Amino acid sequence: MHSKLQAAIDVIDLYQATYPEDTCVIVADKEKILAYKPGKQVDLKITVGERIEKYHGTTTEKALSTGKYIREERGPEGFGVAYISIAQPIFDDGKVIGVVSAVMSNEKMDNMRLLASELSSSVEEMTATNEELTAASVDVSNRLAELSKFSESMTGDIQQINSIVDLVKDLAMKSKILGLNASIEAARSGEHGRGFAVVASEIQKMSQSSTESADSITNQLGSIKQSIDKVNESANQITVFTQQFSASMHELNAAYIGINTAAEKLMHISEVK
Repeated sequence: MHSKLQAAIDVIDLYQATYPEDTCVIVADKEKILAYKPGKQVDLKITVGERIEKYHGTTTEKALSTGKYIREERGPEGFGVAYISIAQPIFDDGKVIGVVSAVMSNEKMDNMRLLASELSSSVEEMTATNEELTAASVDVSNRLAELSKFSESMTGDIQQINSIVDLVKDLAMKSKILGLNASIEAARSGEHGRGFAVVASEIQKMSQSSTESADSITNQLGSIKQSIDKVNESANQITVFTQQFSASMHELNAAYIGINTAAEKLMHISEVK
């Protein structure tokens, strides 16, 4: 056996101990397996003396045939655990005489990568939901602003109606005075003023009815004005809330961006080189 291959076999335990995760180590020449050190969990069940042809397509065989350092990463499909397989050819006078291979557990990094991917997906979903809520909040705020303008318009209309009602009351009062004066004149006229007295009475009744109607309209308008004021007060409170809510959504979105950035960094870290 070549001295370099024997030296690799002699330090196989030390070589295995240099890896941070559970690892199995293989030493082979161009024909067969010379030494095998299984890990605690990573055990390929390799038997010393087996022909290299049996492991065609593995990093060990590829390194021997190409004379190049080979590194491959695999999921848990093959051996039930994610792993990284590396193979370093051993040279003598420029020729490949053997190889040292290691298969290291990559379970922790694989789990980290999976969690980072799930975290990134969750953040994307939360960001999308947050954007929808923000848009809804803005829409509510816009609608409340329209409602406030409508309420202000109604308040202006009520004020105009109140002005008309005041005018009606003023005319009713004048009609009442006119009817009263007509009644006095009818009484003075005696028998000749009976017909005029009837007209005067009707004028007074119409005046009284107009006054009562005007008072009723005033009361109803007052109730409507109170309702509008309450609507405005509630709308203003909701507007303040939606503005605060929208600001919180923007802050939350910034936090999501930070989390997503952290997830991407975690994904990058988990890519073992």
